[in-house]
Amino acid sequence: MKNTCNIISDFCSPVVREKILYLYNGLKKHDLLPKNIELEQKKFDLKDNNLFFVTYDKNTEHKLRKLMYEIDFKKRQIIIISNDYEDYFDFAMEYNLCNIIHINNLNEDILLGIFKKIFEKKSGLKFFFENKKNVFDKQYSISGDICMRRLVKNTFTDFINKIPSATKSTFIINCHELITNAIAYGVLGITAHARDKKAYDIGSFANVNIPKGKDVKVHLMMNEKFYGISVKDRGGSLTIQRILERIRRQSIVGGETVPQGIEDYTGRGLAILSHHGLLVFSLKIGKFTEVSLISQIKASFGKKTISILATES
Repeated sequence: MKNTCNIISDFCSPVVREKILYLYNGLKKHDLLPKNIELEQKKFDLKDNNLFFVTYDKNTEHKLRKLMYEIDFKKRQIIIISNDYEDYFDFAMEYNLCNIIHINNLNEDILLGIFKKIFEKKSGLKFFFENKKNVFDKQYSISGDICMRRLVKNTFTDFINKIPSATKSTFIINCHELITNAIAYGVLGITAHARDKKAYDIGSFANVNIPKGKDVKVHLMMNEKFYGISVKDRGGSLTIQRILERIRRQSIVGGETVPQGIEDYTGRGLAILSHHGLLVFSLKIGKFTEVSLISQIKASFGKKTISILATES
């Protein structure tokens, strides 16, 4: 089946359209594109399996809302390409759209990763990292009595020894945040409502026992430019709406001077992670939650920008 990607002017700003076309042609020139992918700029056919790149602003809002009524979201994906000025959160939450890439973060690596994730339906880190280019690739299973304070340093020493010194502290913080969330929701069964109400502070837990049936899976990968952390728990309580709501409350939107959720107990970790790289979610309610972070080794993505991809089944 032909996989058609659309960057039609009705739904996409000229700046975004030109950048995607430039990156697409670069991938095509170097023969890096997955098979059967075509980029369409002038028309779209809703019978095809389409991937739409859109921008949400006053010029595209009306036609985008019309498009939402025509699209079958089981077969098609919408990627919102954002900038520092667009207020797209209400639109994203209204239509449950959790694929948001900041234009400053969009490059050939990210675009190729999007194509592979959407069209080849790869989860975890496999959509982004190629085996022949990896310098590290290892999976871990965390269970038993765990010391939370030294968990990352004690468990992932082999990875920490390979990552550049300037990136080690950021990796440790990011990895600890992902694993802490997985343990809170997937192992201890703490509800989002309880954490919002400050009924539980997982940070105060010095030790945690993880039964074998609830082990947390961690996958670490690294190539010359990026490292990846993927953490999977068996709780399956995270939803796209929850992701959007929490990151929205930790973001400065429109004329705001501080985030709405500046005093919130939850959501800050996800927001911080979304500023450190590409944050990817694979969700199956009641079965599992897998959250992955792909970040640059030498320099983090823009601290004020958000880039997330999510699939929910």
